[in-house]
Amino acid sequence: MTKQKTNDQNTLDRRNFLKRATVVSGLVSAPLLSSPLLAQNYSNRKTCKTMELADDFIYLNSGTEGSMPDCVIDDFNNNLKRWASNPTASYETDRHFRKHQHYHREKIARLFSVEKDNICLTDNTTMGMYMVLMGLNFKSTDSIIYTNQEHTAITSPLAMHKEKTGLKLLQRDFPTASKLNRMTSHEVVEYLLPNTKELRGATALCVSHVYPSTGIRLPLKLLRKKADQLSIKYLIVDGAQAFGMIDLSEGDDDIKLSDFYACPGHKWLNGPPGTGILFLKNKSIKPPEFYPTLSQRMEKYSSKNSDFPMAEALQVRGCSNVPGFTSMLTAIDYQNNIGGSKAVEKHIIDLAQTVKEFIYSHSPLSLVSPRLDKSLASGLTVFFPFSWENPNKIFTDKNTANIVVKALLEKNIQIRAIGFNDEVSPNKKIYGLRVSTAIFNNAQQIKQFQQIIKEVLSTLS
Repeated sequence: MTKQKTNDQNTLDRRNFLKRATVVSGLVSAPLLSSPLLAQNYSNRKTCKTMELADDFIYLNSGTEGSMPDCVIDDFNNNLKRWASNPTASYETDRHFRKHQHYHREKIARLFSVEKDNICLTDNTTMGMYMVLMGLNFKSTDSIIYTNQEHTAITSPLAMHKEKTGLKLLQRDFPTASKLNRMTSHEVVEYLLPNTKELRGATALCVSHVYPSTGIRLPLKLLRKKADQLSIKYLIVDGAQAFGMIDLSEGDDDIKLSDFYACPGHKWLNGPPGTGILFLKNKSIKPPEFYPTLSQRMEKYSSKNSDFPMAEALQVRGCSNVPGFTSMLTAIDYQNNIGGSKAVEKHIIDLAQTVKEFIYSHSPLSLVSPRLDKSLASGLTVFFPFSWENPNKIFTDKNTANIVVKALLEKNIQIRAIGFNDEVSPNKKIYGLRVSTAIFNNAQQIKQFQQIIKEVLSTLS
């Protein structure tokens, strides 16, 4: 484990980081940093690095939780001390900390080329999804489309609506795992959302941008096109596995293609825990179309002519993790300084592709995540445990997946087991192994993972 630094050492490293950031930011105007250089910039001891991961610990589970670079940790600690030194002023009047969060919302808005009133800062993705799904004024006559692999951040509020109002839930099943890794993005979206009478005119489409169960990315451009084709009113996206991994500022995955988008700051971005973002495309939305849940500002809408921003109403909900929000901006600045979101995305997905090709080359039947269409790619690779000596022997039970995870952890490698629904086993989840390749991982770590996973899988029979 890396030793704890003294205050003087931290100060020195902070200065070195700022110098390094200035140099690297000068390179951003040139072609994007190569993946190896980006990894080197991240892990260089003279710059901001992940201090709390032991040097011999290979962490491949950012899909569950990210780590934090030391510049983010230092900034978070300083923010906590600044808050504690003058709590009332921090909450009421401080430029960065005050409860309306104008400063931070403006900064995040610029990142996505939107306005401050399109952004609300949240504690996590689940909070953002609940704000949306419990805020929209769904009625018993409405229908909502979702898939069989959604996170409970979507399924739980939908189940609540069904219980309370009886609205119609339309579940669409993903292709079987055996088909998924060979499909294109157009094929997947068409499979999930065919142009049928049942789906046309639905009130909302609730989907994940990247699925934690299979690692598949659904391009927002295709989802937007399909939602428009089917005359679906709202496109609501769970971005828990996207922000910090995928560039959301433009192109096929532009956040502005969605109507609502919730994401965390504590996974792939490597910001503090308890941080997240909610994007609302319609900054003028208000009751009776949308109600501010988890808010102290419903009274602002007592007049039909009220123009109080909904994002601000959702922001004012009592004391939040504002020191963490400030440090989330530091995590964003760090990614920008080492090359920007496009370079980060390339680094993460290149490493993931290496993992996918390695698994596929030894056991094509075991790979779940798409490997051919790059528009479906993410930093998550999901595959079933298999016998190294007999690669056609696939294991889909929870116990075997947990055995492999435990064996890897004993070798200082952290991945996770993941269960998901599949048409092959409609009444019982099947389990695979999930590898997350993050900004702080490098090619050497992936080689070590390949060597150790081979040893572990060789014990399965």
